[in-house]
Amino acid sequence: MTTQDQIMASLEIVAENSGDINPAVYKRYFQMSPGSEALMAHIDDLVRGKMMEEVMRLLMLEDTCSEDEYLTFEMKTHAESYSVIKEMYKSILTAVWEVVREGLGDEWSDEFENAWRTRIESLLEAINNHIPIPVSSS
Repeated sequence: MTTQDQIMASLEIVAENSGDINPAVYKRYFQMSPGSEALMAHIDDLVRGKMMEEVMRLLMLEDTCSEDEYLTFEMKTHAESYSVIKEMYKSILTAVWEVVREGLGDEWSDEFENAWRTRIESLLEAINNHIPIPVSSS
């Protein structure tokens, strides 16, 4: 199975086991990324759901190169309009990964772990190499 197949399989299992993971992901994200909850205070559940759909879509992509323009536009907009910093992207991706891993429990495997690690590293590389947005000063 490919990395994307592993990620999709783990997402399907967690959906069957846990249902909607968005509330748990956002709770973990807000814990991991102080200040992010205040930045998102004006955003309703519908918009948060759409944001999570985009995160999931990016996680399931075979190649981020086809998304460079989209990533550049979105991240530039997030930085300029909402003061989003690069570390927040790592936090949201890690929050999804951790919630899925916990939701799978004993069904979590080395293959899932390797797939998620590989995919998140790839996305963070794309973010860090192609997107000119600020990093935190702390």
